[in-house]
Amino acid sequence: MALTEVQWHKVKEAATTLREGGVIICPTEGVYGISAAVSQLKAIQRIIAIKQRAVNKGLIIVAASLRQLDAVVNFGALSQDSMRLIHNKWPGHNTFIVPARAAVPPMLTGGRPTMATRVTDFELLSALCEEVGEPIVSTSANISGSAPLTTLSELQATFAQSVDYILDEPCMGRNKPSTIYDAVSGAVLRA
Repeated sequence: MALTEVQWHKVKEAATTLREGGVIICPTEGVYGISAAVSQLKAIQRIIAIKQRAVNKGLIIVAASLRQLDAVVNFGALSQDSMRLIHNKWPGHNTFIVPARAAVPPMLTGGRPTMATRVTDFELLSALCEEVGEPIVSTSANISGSAPLTTLSELQATFAQSVDYILDEPCMGRNKPSTIYDAVSGAVLRA
């Protein structure tokens, strides 16, 4: 499915907002997410405050390709078997816990040497990451501890005053969270 002209316009507007240090809500594979560009630390701090989220939880990073993750992921620390598994599962609805580069801020990793990453197979989200030119933070659009919001009217009512843009397109339609793998061991942490 190719993006429509209207969808491209929304993606470009959302990408501009992210590049300028803004916070957006956008559709993901299963639920709406609150997002910022990974290089925009003030925007990431805003997301943590908006969600009332503990800083030590870390955040999921979504990218359009492995190449986009090079700046934040230490792929050199992974074995050939681990890299084969990653290449087999991405792009896709699979999140990997991977070694983070030393320069990655603790608010992304939760203070751990690892971080959660995903190369998406959702065309709209992939196009957004490409337009931004870097990976984005993507954490469910909700206040920590409550269920993710599922309708645009709920998102507007809860977050319109807190975020800079809402990319009002439907999610991909997956009804379950991504499978989570430990990239080092290959173990499935969440099926």
